Amino acid sequence: MDDTVGDLLYLRGVRLTQAVNVVEIVGFRCLGVAEKIPELDDETGSFVHVWHVPRAILPVSVAEAERWIVDAPNGAHWILSEREFEEQARDLLSSNLKIEFWSPDVLSRWIGEAVLRGDIVAKIPQIEAKEAPFEENSSVRKPNKLVILPAIVDLDEWCVQRGIEYVDAKPILLQARIWNITGALVSPEGDREEGNWSVMEDPWADRLQPYDSEQILNNPPNLRIINAVENKWLSDGDLRVMLVGVLETRRQKQEDSVEGSSVRSTMLERWTFDSDGAILEEIPSAIPGWLIDHEGGIELLHSRNGRTYEINSSGVP
Repeated sequence: MDDTVGDLLYLRGVRLTQAVNVVEIVGFRCLGVAEKIPELDDETGSFVHVWHVPRAILPVSVAEAERWIVDAPNGAHWILSEREFEEQARDLLSSNLKIEFWSPDVLSRWIGEAVLRGDIVAKIPQIEAKEAPFEENSSVRKPNKLVILPAIVDLDEWCVQRGIEYVDAKPILLQARIWNITGALVSPEGDREEGNWSVMEDPWADRLQPYDSEQILNNPPNLRIINAVENKWLSDGDLRVMLVGVLETRRQKQEDSVEGSSVRSTMLERWTFDSDGAILEEIPSAIPGWLIDHEGGIELLHSRNGRTYEINSSGVP
């Protein structure tokens, strides 16, 4: 985690040098000394010690805060904490030293947004999972691989466009599905053309749309997944009906040319999708988003279309 925070500080323009004569303090790790940071820009000319407080079960106590105050160098400090602070402990720190304090919520949002932007890569440990048994005659297959799409909406730009100065936003993932389809297009004459397609089912936007396999977030973050309510998903019958409209195509009609004529047919004929005989392979998917708390209301912000949805449209208790 120290390396992650250090990389983000570097991307933020904060250059750290090694701190000297700093006593090792239990629960607090000094990452280094910065010439300045944007949050303490008024302290030009004075160096800022940057600290990381690793995650632990209990919040930072008054006793821990007092010990840090005794051993910490004079000057300005920036504390990036994965632990909550007891209220008295935080008040004690703020009253004794010049401190910029980032709580776990602020720190997690900072890291989450950096991951969604692609500034850093969060790697999830690879766990081998046994494939579920598959019946040979089944028309629906369900692998266990989760595909996460990249975000399109930038949270900061979204806020600026709506005149919002600050919003409490926690990165999350919104449940979706990708369907790999093996089937055939059928011409008006009954000719069949076998093919493979992929479509994404977005229950939040009530939308079924073609999916490009290149639209994938490599090394996705390990974030909380918000499930859609069950009645937002398409049934097998409704899905197959909607696939006809999504996958059917129109092509120039092939006609034998009339001898001695240079005119070619421009008529289009519809090739329909045979949904009844198609094999559907379901791939669990997710769309990046944010759980936003603005003006006392909590909503889900969709990172692909920029729309917000009420929390009761999800499976969140």
